Amino acid sequence: MRPTIARQSEMPGAISPFQTKAAPHWLKSYVFNGYRRLSGEILFFGIPFAVGYGVYTWAKGFDEWQNSKAGHLAHVAAGGATHE
Repeated sequence: MRPTIARQSEMPGAISPFQTKAAPHWLKSYVFNGYRRLSGEILFFGIPFAVGYGVYTWAKGFDEWQNSKAGHLAHVAAGGATHE
């Protein structure tokens, strides 16, 4: 049998001082650094999102008008075909 030798580096339940504060100020640094990073990228996702949302709202409003009675009457008045 091998003799049992207690190793000094192993202490059950002890945490290394480097592990105790792995991320002590992660929330504060995330908020400020995240804002800095996102503000630099706003042109790449903000403008396409705004254009897409504008097209979506315009198309939704136009579709509602086109399927309304006023839209049908305007279509017929412009020389459009009727379903008769």
